[in-house]
Amino acid sequence: MNTANNPRSKGAPSQQPESTDGFRATSTQMALAAREAAVLVREYAADRREAAADLRDRIADQREEAFWSSTGYREHSQKHLLEANENLVVAAVQSQTMAETAEHVAIQMSFKAERDFLTGLPNRALLTDRLAQSIALAQRHRKKVALMFLDLDNFKQINDSLGHSVGDQLLQSAAKRLEACLRHSDTVSRHGGDEFVVLLSEVEAARDAPRAAEKLLRVMAEPHLIGDHRLTITLSIGISIYPDDGDEAEAVLANADIAMYHAKRGGGNNYKRFTPEMNA
Repeated sequence: MNTANNPRSKGAPSQQPESTDGFRATSTQMALAAREAAVLVREYAADRREAAADLRDRIADQREEAFWSSTGYREHSQKHLLEANENLVVAAVQSQTMAETAEHVAIQMSFKAERDFLTGLPNRALLTDRLAQSIALAQRHRKKVALMFLDLDNFKQINDSLGHSVGDQLLQSAAKRLEACLRHSDTVSRHGGDEFVVLLSEVEAARDAPRAAEKLLRVMAEPHLIGDHRLTITLSIGISIYPDDGDEAEAVLANADIAMYHAKRGGGNNYKRFTPEMNA
């Protein structure tokens, strides 16, 4: 595993976690680049369709010319039309193929721009979008949104002692377990390194989040079978609730991060709900 995937050092929590503006700008640039490439492919396919249309016009003119031509030239004109029809079919097939390819490329590039390369989970940019949508729905339906910031305890020791390949496989195993614990309407995102974020949309009551956190702690504590290794890993979880702990997406995410550090200070393998005193 590249060293860039290693978790950031766990010191005292800062007042604000890593700037959401920074990762949003980077992810937005990636998404824009993907869209621009897809647009170029679509434009090429459009050019092919336009060329096919021009060819159809020429064939129509040739048919009319053939109709009015004398008997002596009719055989030659028909042969010419036959060749033109064959070219038209080829051009139409190529145009359709290019259009389908453009659509496929656009879908793939959009997916890659919104997913973590190692686990396939939504990345920060997609999480930010879904969090904003969940808050909008919660406002409309008068419900809550819970955000849980997760960190794998002592992952660095496993990564350093057994190697980055084992560390990568452990992250993938952890990602699958987290996804299996959630509803289809919820989101688990890899935030970077050994950190994950879980979004619980449309929560009925604030007490639902601790229940979900307890379930995640139990499931993650089961041994992970990675090659010949039987690895046990635990979680430190910080919980933040909208609108109780913040009225904007950035604030909810920041407060969940702060609460996670307090859970880690308590020895890990537990969860903490954010309180204003944690900012002291």
